[in-house]
Amino acid sequence: MIARALYLVAAWFSVSMVVTLVVGTRLRRTHFALSFLWLASVLAVGDVWALRTFGLPPEVIALTGLAAVLGVGCIVWLRDWNAFGQVAWLTTVIVTPLFLVYAYSVITAARLTPASFLAAQMFLFVQTVAALVALTQMYENLDVNCRVRWRNRIDRIQPAPGFTPMISLHLPAYDEPPEIVQGTLRALAALDYPAYEVLVIDNNTPDEKTWRPIEALCRELGPRFRFFHLEKWPGFKSGALNFALTQTSSSAELIGVVDADYRVDPNFLREMVPAFTDPRVAFIQAPQDYRDYTPGSYSEAIYYSYEYFFEVPMPVRNEHNAIIFAGTMGLIRKSVLQEIGGWSEWCITEDAEASLRVLKLGYKALYYHRSLGRGLMPCTFAGLKRQRFRWCFGNIQILRKHWEALMPWAHWIDPQNRLTQAQRYFYLAGLVQWLTDAFNVAFLCFLVAGGMIKLFSSSFTILPTTFPWITLSFIFILLNIWRLVWVIRNALKLSLGLALRSLYGMFSVGWVVAIAVFRGAIQSKTAFLRTPKTMGNVRVVNALFATQWEAGIGLLCLGMGAAVLALADRSPNTYFIGGLLLWQSTLYLAAPAYSLFYKACNL
Repeated sequence: MIARALYLVAAWFSVSMVVTLVVGTRLRRTHFALSFLWLASVLAVGDVWALRTFGLPPEVIALTGLAAVLGVGCIVWLRDWNAFGQVAWLTTVIVTPLFLVYAYSVITAARLTPASFLAAQMFLFVQTVAALVALTQMYENLDVNCRVRWRNRIDRIQPAPGFTPMISLHLPAYDEPPEIVQGTLRALAALDYPAYEVLVIDNNTPDEKTWRPIEALCRELGPRFRFFHLEKWPGFKSGALNFALTQTSSSAELIGVVDADYRVDPNFLREMVPAFTDPRVAFIQAPQDYRDYTPGSYSEAIYYSYEYFFEVPMPVRNEHNAIIFAGTMGLIRKSVLQEIGGWSEWCITEDAEASLRVLKLGYKALYYHRSLGRGLMPCTFAGLKRQRFRWCFGNIQILRKHWEALMPWAHWIDPQNRLTQAQRYFYLAGLVQWLTDAFNVAFLCFLVAGGMIKLFSSSFTILPTTFPWITLSFIFILLNIWRLVWVIRNALKLSLGLALRSLYGMFSVGWVVAIAVFRGAIQSKTAFLRTPKTMGNVRVVNALFATQWEAGIGLLCLGMGAAVLALADRSPNTYFIGGLLLWQSTLYLAAPAYSLFYKACNL
């Protein structure tokens, strides 16, 4: 019965997802009758197929009735989505746990040795966690593409004449090229705002020739620019920012963080400051944008992989007052920053960690969906990997420190925790999504083991796969890849080719993200890996050396996949394992390809 139920639900899921991925963004209205009609149509198509295939009307009617009841609840709950998104989410929520239950039933029904049973349980655990993480990503994707009514989206802020609070802009720098920082300072000097200061904090730069020109320019730009050079200062970037907080003008009401390579627009402050007329607003964040990619290049693909975060998760989170403070291009109230005790020096993503502590106090945060400044992307793929490692490790630090505050029952334990359930969900989902690549590595280990078993005809079995398991897994993987391309194309307005290159740009850093997850799980601190801002000469051998692990894993998958398809038995299981190994090889071989051809920093 479980297999038949799974086939029926998978039919609903496939119909709803295919239609959603083809025309889901075109319906720009929502209505209960329209949504219910689409739900009934999807259920009817699956029912007709199931009745012709299996018969058993009582089973089909019972499952359809349950799905209809859940569907009505889903339509009411997601009233700001169109009908395609509502039904696609419903069928996803139904099919995912049912597939996991089916997989568990296959394991328990098979006569496995103790070692095989343990391996199967481990595989199922990996699959379960990965499925839950995929659900969070699916919700974000459907929300941003199928939402027809944005209740909190901010593309413009109403000007507030006469409201010009004093702002202190903090620019931390460590061993930055003087010409890059000087460009940033000149852009700040051109800001169209009457009351601000700029504090440049150069911490631990070893060569005096690097920071002296920056100090000289600050003197040239006038008294509102102040320069501080710190020797042997602890805390990395957050330590420098905490020092800046102690030097901030007593009249300053807002703090802004600007990275050393950013060129802000003259209207940066003028556009964002009016948000603080609402005393509940603690911080506002604009997108982090970049100026140094070449159209048609690999750097353009990486550029859009950056933009994904500010075009998909951030607008969705803004609907629930659950955005993160991303540092540069953001403003925060000085009083609130002091209330939470400043920046946490134990965390290398101090900005995101601070925003969680701010929201725990019950404040409001806003995402301003408009680019007001552009910085530099990492100049090399090795630099990109360092940056992603830092971001991931910092988020794992946050997860380890604050996971209890994100649990549904957290308020009962700590009444001072004023996070809403939606805020807890989005922060927890955003943190655990960094685990995706780690679970992909675990999945790859099972695939390689399965390939070796196929080649050597071992009696050992990791998972007793069945035809339904193989068929539905293939459908889920195919639709999941299609979904990722769909959301990138529509949210970022890209061509199919550029969307695929951007997607593989995300895949190309998967190994270093997985390493950061494993490192973050066993150690609480790491060095702050600075992102280089100058190009230098990157030879082919250096570019390949920077991705030696990814290249090795990719070639292993490629060779084993080809060997399984050529030498193993001609069963569906063989084609499935071999095909997955070949697909996994493309994810890892993307890294050396991008490392060879990626080039940014066209200043």
